[in-house]
Amino acid sequence: MPIEFRATLWSPMEGKGWTFATMPKSASEKLPARGRVAIKGTINGFSFRTSAFPDGKGSHNIQINGGMREGGKVTVGKTASFSIEPASDAMKVEVPADLQAALKKSAKASAQWESITDKARAEWAGWITSAKREETRASRVAKAIERLGKGDKRPSD
Repeated sequence: MPIEFRATLWSPMEGKGWTFATMPKSASEKLPARGRVAIKGTINGFSFRTSAFPDGKGSHNIQINGGMREGGKVTVGKTASFSIEPASDAMKVEVPADLQAALKKSAKASAQWESITDKARAEWAGWITSAKREETRASRVAKAIERLGKGDKRPSD
């Protein structure tokens, strides 16, 4: 179900670069999360995809680029009509079988795995599958389990 509202565009840099629209709290409350939310919708009938970010005051700000302003025929300081809905930006992560098996043997590593983002999971999977030798791959799986168990979120931590 689309979330519909009107909001005025503003810019922290006097109209240069990105501009924003702060969602009314009643509209923001309909989003599925209080954090960053990928959204799709229309601004004055012009289709877009962007993100809504928490504004620290109980609502969300929508990022609006020049193409969106032009397409929606709206400028900084003017009010626009929005119709938005959450858009999935979740990544599909294929967990290597050897990592999957190792995660089943470690409750701590498994709990950490479940708490990290899909992007972080993709980094772990990529780090493991990029190994050229089986010994290296096995070593990386063991290191991943150890490090996840200690609370690391990414291989680069």
